[in-house]
Amino acid sequence: MFKKICIKSKESHSSNLDIAFLVDSMLYYGKVVLLVHRNELGTLFKEFGSDTLKELLLSGRLELKFRNNMLGSIIAPDGKYGISTFKGENINAHSTLYEIDRKERRNSIKNLAFADEFSSLIPLYEYPEDFEKTIVKDFQNVELLKRQIPAYFSAIAPFYKLPDQIEIEIIQEGNFVGFDTYKVNSNIDLEYLTKEFSKQNTENTSAADFSGFLLAIAESKGDIYIASDLESEIVTSDLYSKFIEIEISEIIMKRGKSVKEINLFEDYILENCYSLGAAFNEGIISRKDLLKILEKSDQFREWLDKIPEEKNLLGEYNKAILEKDLGDKLPTKTARFVIFEGIGITLDALGAGGVGTTIATGLSAFDNFVLDKLIKRKWKPNQFIDKTLKPKIKL
Repeated sequence: MFKKICIKSKESHSSNLDIAFLVDSMLYYGKVVLLVHRNELGTLFKEFGSDTLKELLLSGRLELKFRNNMLGSIIAPDGKYGISTFKGENINAHSTLYEIDRKERRNSIKNLAFADEFSSLIPLYEYPEDFEKTIVKDFQNVELLKRQIPAYFSAIAPFYKLPDQIEIEIIQEGNFVGFDTYKVNSNIDLEYLTKEFSKQNTENTSAADFSGFLLAIAESKGDIYIASDLESEIVTSDLYSKFIEIEISEIIMKRGKSVKEINLFEDYILENCYSLGAAFNEGIISRKDLLKILEKSDQFREWLDKIPEEKNLLGEYNKAILEKDLGDKLPTKTARFVIFEGIGITLDALGAGGVGTTIATGLSAFDNFVLDKLIKRKWKPNQFIDKTLKPKIKL
């Protein structure tokens, strides 16, 4: 308990650094990591002084990391947005430290020595390359977006009553100055929000948009990354904390649904069978058997991956195995040869949609292999379950 905590400031241009909270954290936590940029670093030296701050760093009670890149949203033309990481040009820990000391004493040699000394104690920290690709994956999760939207507008516009049924989609559309851009389609009334914001602050002439919402998605994703990377608790804004809570609960809910779906599937479809894992543990299947089964299960997993989140596994499985295709409608191999060759009945009557007439008039050009390929039955998940899995794991 209380092993490590990471405190992340909200934005690079703000000085939202609660010194009292920082000091309290150093009392309770074994390690306090503080992510800083220019303003926060200046505040630390102002409040603690260089000697005290140096002692805190050397003792390991406090660890500072200079944020080398930031997440930001881009407002592009035609109501489009982008998300990416950004670096300030010529802004780094060393130059910032030089500026901080320069305000206290106008001696470039001492300023440089000060920057050299403290920059060695304050390593850089940044999001990994192409981190935005991790972020935009959440843009496709409509159910997650629908849960995040109320949290966002509750924070920025508590007066706004959201539609009873929220509609939202974020789709990639175009490119702006080298950044992928996205269009947000929603039934949120941005015109109304623009008017209300203007009434509350007459100096605010900007139109309401979704850039802040996309940034909140990005920042909360970044916070999850930081907490995982540093193996610590994380302190961030209330809004980003709420987004993290929503995303984690989404993960827990999805896992809970998956467990339920697998249990039902095994109860009904794999009745009187071991689970694959139990069969392996009990020595019922060998290591070689396990590898063969997993190899043959690839197509089954591909089928599973295509099941929509709102559907259930058992229902989709039964639907798939009961679905009839052309191969199911046709007679046996021998019979269909007699029909095609001797009588000339076309496949059209059986649902082949026009190919039957051609086959009936020129069947001699086809061998059995070609005909079998033409009317090959569609793969169904029970082919793997009944022919590969069940025979190996029966009780």
